[in-house]
Amino acid sequence: MDLEKAVSFIRREGNEVERARLDYLLIDKRPSRKVVAQLFAGQRPDGGWAPFWAEDYSSLDATCFRLAQAEQLGLGAGEPAVKQAIAFLARRQAVDGSWQEDKTVADMAPPWARPGDIAATLYLTANCGLWLALFGDGDEALRAAGYLQSQLGEEGRLPGFLHTQWLAAGVWHKLKSREPEQSVRAYLENNLADLAPSNLSWLITTLAAASVSANDPLLSKAASLLERAQEEDGRWSSEDGPAQNVHVTLEALRALQLCGRARYTAI
Repeated sequence: MDLEKAVSFIRREGNEVERARLDYLLIDKRPSRKVVAQLFAGQRPDGGWAPFWAEDYSSLDATCFRLAQAEQLGLGAGEPAVKQAIAFLARRQAVDGSWQEDKTVADMAPPWARPGDIAATLYLTANCGLWLALFGDGDEALRAAGYLQSQLGEEGRLPGFLHTQWLAAGVWHKLKSREPEQSVRAYLENNLADLAPSNLSWLITTLAAASVSANDPLLSKAASLLERAQEEDGRWSSEDGPAQNVHVTLEALRALQLCGRARYTAI
Protein backbone atom coordinates (compact mmCIF):
# COMPACT_ATOMS: atom_id res chain seq x y z
CA MET A 1 0.00 0.00 0.00
CA ASP A 2 1.39 3.40 -1.02
CA LEU A 3 0.39 5.81 1.75
CA GLU A 4 2.15 8.83 0.25
CA LYS A 5 0.25 8.52 -3.03
CA ALA A 6 -3.06 8.14 -1.20
CA VAL A 7 -2.40 11.25 0.89
CA SER A 8 -1.39 13.25 -2.21
CA PHE A 9 -4.56 12.16 -4.01
CA ILE A 10 -6.78 13.35 -1.14
CA ARG A 11 -4.96 16.67 -0.74
CA ARG A 12 -5.23 17.28 -4.49
CA GLU A 13 -8.82 16.18 -5.06
CA GLY A 14 -10.53 16.60 -1.68
CA ASN A 15 -12.72 19.41 -0.42
CA GLU A 16 -12.14 21.31 2.83
CA VAL A 17 -13.99 18.82 5.04
CA GLU A 18 -12.24 15.87 3.41
CA ARG A 19 -8.82 17.45 3.91
CA ALA A 20 -9.74 18.10 7.55
CA ARG A 21 -10.67 14.43 7.90
CA LEU A 22 -7.24 13.57 6.53
CA ASP A 23 -5.50 15.89 9.01
CA TYR A 24 -7.37 14.35 11.92
CA LEU A 25 -6.52 10.88 10.65
CA LEU A 26 -2.82 11.63 10.23
CA ILE A 27 -1.99 14.01 13.07
CA ASP A 28 -5.08 14.18 15.34
CA LYS A 29 -5.68 17.78 14.32
CA ARG A 30 -9.10 18.94 15.50
CA PRO A 31 -11.17 20.53 12.70
CA SER A 32 -11.71 24.27 12.62
CA ARG A 33 -15.05 25.80 13.57
CA LYS A 34 -15.63 26.47 9.89
CA VAL A 35 -15.20 22.80 9.01
CA VAL A 36 -17.45 21.70 11.88
CA ALA A 37 -20.12 24.13 10.68
CA GLN A 38 -19.83 22.77 7.13
CA LEU A 39 -20.13 19.20 8.36
CA PHE A 40 -23.25 19.90 10.37
CA ALA A 41 -24.83 22.28 7.85
CA GLY A 42 -28.43 21.46 7.11
CA GLN A 43 -29.23 19.82 10.46
CA ARG A 44 -32.97 20.08 10.87
CA PRO A 45 -34.77 21.32 14.02
CA ASP A 46 -35.51 17.73 15.09
CA GLY A 47 -31.80 16.82 15.01
CA GLY A 48 -31.82 14.81 11.78
CA TRP A 49 -30.64 15.50 8.25
CA ALA A 50 -32.46 15.27 4.94
CA PRO A 51 -31.37 12.58 2.47
CA PHE A 52 -30.69 13.20 -1.21
CA TRP A 53 -34.00 11.55 -2.08
CA ALA A 54 -36.31 13.67 0.14
CA GLU A 55 -35.17 17.23 0.85
CA ASP A 56 -37.92 18.09 3.36
CA TYR A 57 -37.66 14.93 5.48
CA SER A 58 -35.38 13.93 8.35
CA SER A 59 -33.88 10.56 7.48
CA LEU A 60 -32.47 7.94 9.83
CA ASP A 61 -29.97 6.81 7.21
CA ALA A 62 -28.76 10.33 6.38
CA THR A 63 -28.37 11.10 10.08
CA CYS A 64 -26.30 7.95 10.67
CA PHE A 65 -24.06 8.94 7.76
CA ARG A 66 -23.49 12.40 9.28
CA LEU A 67 -22.64 10.81 12.63
CA ALA A 68 -20.08 8.62 10.90
CA GLN A 69 -18.48 11.72 9.35
CA ALA A 70 -18.42 13.42 12.74
CA GLU A 71 -16.75 10.44 14.37
CA GLN A 72 -14.04 10.52 11.71
CA LEU A 73 -13.28 14.12 12.69
CA GLY A 74 -13.00 13.24 16.37
CA LEU A 75 -16.38 14.80 17.22
CA GLY A 76 -18.06 12.66 19.85
CA ALA A 77 -21.12 12.56 22.06
CA GLY A 78 -20.28 15.88 23.71
CA GLU A 79 -20.73 17.82 20.47
CA PRO A 80 -24.13 19.64 20.51
CA ALA A 81 -25.05 18.58 16.97
CA VAL A 82 -24.15 14.97 17.77
CA LYS A 83 -26.29 15.07 20.93
CA GLN A 84 -29.24 16.34 18.91
CA ALA A 85 -28.74 13.65 16.28
CA ILE A 86 -28.59 10.86 18.88
CA ALA A 87 -31.76 12.20 20.52
CA PHE A 88 -33.45 12.20 17.11
CA LEU A 89 -32.56 8.55 16.53
CA ALA A 90 -33.72 7.57 20.02
CA ARG A 91 -37.11 9.23 19.50
CA ARG A 92 -37.65 7.39 16.24
CA GLN A 93 -37.07 3.89 17.65
CA ALA A 94 -40.12 1.60 17.58
CA VAL A 95 -41.39 -0.23 20.66
CA ASP A 96 -39.92 -3.53 19.42
CA GLY A 97 -36.43 -1.97 19.19
CA SER A 98 -36.36 -1.52 15.42
CA TRP A 99 -36.18 1.52 13.14
CA GLN A 100 -37.89 2.30 9.84
CA GLU A 101 -38.12 5.42 7.75
CA ASP A 102 -41.56 7.03 7.84
CA LYS A 103 -44.32 5.54 5.68
CA THR A 104 -44.90 8.94 4.08
CA VAL A 105 -41.65 8.59 2.11
CA ALA A 106 -42.22 5.01 0.93
CA ASP A 107 -42.55 6.02 -2.73
CA MET A 108 -39.30 8.03 -2.65
CA ALA A 109 -37.03 5.91 -0.47
CA PRO A 110 -34.28 3.78 -2.06
CA PRO A 111 -34.27 0.01 -1.35
CA TRP A 112 -32.05 0.26 1.73
CA ALA A 113 -34.42 2.74 3.38
CA ARG A 114 -37.84 1.57 2.19
CA PRO A 115 -40.38 1.41 5.05
CA GLY A 116 -42.17 -1.91 5.38
CA ASP A 117 -39.24 -3.87 3.89
CA ILE A 118 -37.54 -6.27 6.33
CA ALA A 119 -34.10 -5.88 4.73
CA ALA A 120 -34.29 -2.08 5.07
CA THR A 121 -35.63 -2.35 8.62
CA LEU A 122 -32.75 -4.59 9.69
CA TYR A 123 -30.15 -2.36 8.04
CA LEU A 124 -31.53 0.79 9.66
CA THR A 125 -31.86 -0.94 13.03
CA ALA A 126 -28.26 -2.13 12.91
CA ASN A 127 -27.01 1.30 11.79
CA CYS A 128 -29.01 3.34 14.31
CA GLY A 129 -28.29 0.78 17.02
CA LEU A 130 -24.56 1.08 16.40
CA TRP A 131 -24.50 4.85 16.88
CA LEU A 132 -26.62 4.62 19.99
CA ALA A 133 -24.27 1.95 21.33
CA LEU A 134 -21.31 4.25 20.65
CA PHE A 135 -22.78 7.63 21.64
CA GLY A 136 -26.03 6.95 23.53
CA ASP A 137 -26.87 5.78 27.05
CA GLY A 138 -27.24 2.11 26.09
CA ASP A 139 -30.93 1.37 26.61
CA GLU A 140 -31.96 1.94 23.00
CA ALA A 141 -28.94 0.00 21.76
CA LEU A 142 -29.85 -2.96 23.97
CA ARG A 143 -33.36 -3.04 22.53
CA ALA A 144 -31.92 -2.82 19.02
CA ALA A 145 -29.54 -5.71 19.76
CA GLY A 146 -32.43 -7.84 21.00
CA TYR A 147 -34.54 -7.12 17.93
CA LEU A 148 -31.65 -7.96 15.60
CA GLN A 149 -30.92 -11.22 17.41
CA SER A 150 -34.59 -12.20 17.10
CA GLN A 151 -34.27 -11.93 13.31
CA LEU A 152 -31.21 -14.17 12.89
CA GLY A 153 -31.89 -17.01 10.44
CA GLU A 154 -30.92 -20.64 10.90
CA GLU A 155 -27.97 -20.12 8.56
CA GLY A 156 -26.49 -17.61 11.02
CA ARG A 157 -27.14 -14.37 9.18
CA LEU A 158 -29.68 -11.58 9.04
CA PRO A 159 -31.94 -11.39 5.99
CA GLY A 160 -31.09 -8.72 3.44
CA PHE A 161 -27.98 -6.66 2.88
CA LEU A 162 -24.46 -7.88 3.61
CA HIS A 163 -23.54 -4.62 5.35
CA THR A 164 -26.30 -5.23 7.88
CA GLN A 165 -24.23 -8.16 9.15
CA TRP A 166 -21.18 -6.11 10.14
CA LEU A 167 -23.23 -3.26 11.55
CA ALA A 168 -25.12 -5.75 13.73
CA ALA A 169 -21.84 -7.44 14.68
CA GLY A 170 -20.59 -4.04 15.84
CA VAL A 171 -23.68 -3.53 18.02
CA TRP A 172 -23.38 -7.00 19.53
CA HIS A 173 -19.65 -6.70 20.15
CA LYS A 174 -20.01 -3.33 21.85
CA LEU A 175 -22.74 -4.78 24.08
CA LYS A 176 -20.82 -8.04 24.65
CA SER A 177 -23.43 -10.27 22.97
CA ARG A 178 -20.90 -12.77 21.68
CA GLU A 179 -23.10 -15.58 20.38
CA PRO A 180 -24.98 -13.66 17.65
CA GLU A 181 -21.81 -11.73 16.82
CA GLN A 182 -19.86 -14.91 16.13
CA SER A 183 -22.66 -16.23 13.97
CA VAL A 184 -22.62 -13.33 11.50
CA ARG A 185 -18.83 -13.01 11.64
CA ALA A 186 -18.51 -16.54 10.29
CA TYR A 187 -20.81 -15.60 7.43
CA LEU A 188 -18.85 -12.42 6.72
CA GLU A 189 -15.53 -14.23 6.64
CA ASN A 190 -16.86 -16.49 3.88
CA ASN A 191 -17.97 -13.48 1.82
CA LEU A 192 -15.08 -11.02 2.22
CA ALA A 193 -13.75 -11.61 -1.29
CA ASP A 194 -16.99 -10.27 -2.77
CA LEU A 195 -16.75 -6.88 -1.05
CA ALA A 196 -15.83 -3.64 -2.82
CA PRO A 197 -13.13 -1.45 -1.22
CA SER A 198 -15.73 0.88 0.31
CA ASN A 199 -17.42 -2.04 2.02
CA LEU A 200 -14.18 -3.60 3.24
CA SER A 201 -13.37 -0.23 4.83
CA TRP A 202 -16.86 0.09 6.29
CA LEU A 203 -16.61 -3.37 7.85
CA ILE A 204 -13.22 -2.60 9.41
CA THR A 205 -14.12 0.85 10.74
CA THR A 206 -17.43 -0.39 12.16
CA LEU A 207 -15.90 -3.25 14.09
CA ALA A 208 -12.90 -1.20 15.19
CA ALA A 209 -15.21 1.55 16.49
CA ALA A 210 -16.98 -1.15 18.51
CA SER A 211 -13.59 -2.05 20.08
CA VAL A 212 -12.77 -5.17 18.06
CA SER A 213 -9.00 -5.71 18.20
CA ALA A 214 -6.86 -4.60 15.27
CA ASN A 215 -5.35 -8.10 15.30
CA ASP A 216 -8.72 -9.78 14.87
CA PRO A 217 -8.53 -12.37 12.02
CA LEU A 218 -11.58 -10.99 10.21
CA LEU A 219 -10.18 -7.46 10.23
CA SER A 220 -6.75 -8.69 9.15
CA LYS A 221 -8.17 -10.55 6.15
CA ALA A 222 -10.30 -7.56 5.17
CA ALA A 223 -7.28 -5.24 5.46
CA SER A 224 -5.18 -7.47 3.22
CA LEU A 225 -7.87 -7.43 0.54
CA LEU A 226 -8.21 -3.67 0.89
CA GLU A 227 -4.47 -3.07 0.49
CA ARG A 228 -4.48 -4.95 -2.81
CA ALA A 229 -7.35 -2.84 -4.18
CA GLN A 230 -5.39 0.45 -4.24
CA GLU A 231 -5.09 2.06 -7.69
CA GLU A 232 -1.82 3.14 -9.27
CA ASP A 233 -2.37 6.85 -8.50
CA GLY A 234 -3.03 6.14 -4.81
CA ARG A 235 -6.82 6.17 -4.77
CA TRP A 236 -9.33 3.49 -3.96
CA SER A 237 -12.15 3.61 -6.51
CA SER A 238 -15.79 3.86 -5.53
CA GLU A 239 -18.46 1.67 -7.06
CA ASP A 240 -20.66 4.80 -6.95
CA GLY A 241 -18.47 6.72 -9.39
CA PRO A 242 -15.45 9.08 -9.40
CA ALA A 243 -17.17 11.74 -7.27
CA GLN A 244 -16.88 9.38 -4.28
CA ASN A 245 -13.24 8.36 -4.81
CA VAL A 246 -11.83 10.77 -2.22
CA HIS A 247 -14.33 9.61 0.39
CA VAL A 248 -13.57 5.96 -0.32
CA THR A 249 -9.82 6.63 -0.19
CA LEU A 250 -10.19 8.34 3.18
CA GLU A 251 -12.23 5.40 4.45
CA ALA A 252 -9.60 2.96 3.22
CA LEU A 253 -6.74 4.88 4.85
CA ARG A 254 -8.59 5.02 8.15
CA ALA A 255 -9.40 1.32 8.02
CA LEU A 256 -5.78 0.41 7.28
CA GLN A 257 -4.52 2.73 10.00
CA LEU A 258 -6.85 1.07 12.50
CA CYS A 259 -5.31 -2.25 11.48
CA GLY A 260 -1.79 -0.90 11.92
CA ARG A 261 -0.99 -0.81 8.20
CA ALA A 262 -0.91 2.92 7.44
CA ARG A 263 1.60 4.64 9.67
CA TYR A 264 2.29 8.25 8.78
CA THR A 265 5.26 10.03 10.33
CA ALA A 266 5.57 13.36 8.49
CA ILE A 267 3.44 15.96 6.71
